[in-house]
Amino acid sequence: MDLVREVLGPYVVAADEYFQDVLIRAADGHEAEVDINEVCLAVSRFPPGRFFDILAELVDRLGASVTLMDRPVILRKEEDRAHLPVVARQGAVVVSMTGRAIEGFATGS
Repeated sequence: MDLVREVLGPYVVAADEYFQDVLIRAADGHEAEVDINEVCLAVSRFPPGRFFDILAELVDRLGASVTLMDRPVILRKEEDRAHLPVVARQGAVVVSMTGRAIEGFATGS
């Protein structure tokens, strides 16, 4: 959680007292609501632009993966595949941990 606070901290516009419901604003002005707990960060709407830079840094530093509703799981590197549930491994895709690469994959563009 300390790492999550460190990465998201500069972008926080509002947060509850437990840092579980957080509103962040990227440098380009786009905002996203982030639900946080010890095992998951959930974003219900991915805004375009610089938000994906924040997401890329957070995922990379946490050693995490990104699970999208309608796309395969995004992995940082091939070795991360072993940490996924069996049903998610087959379709998972390694994507460079840059905002542009993640946004391109997540939006299909």
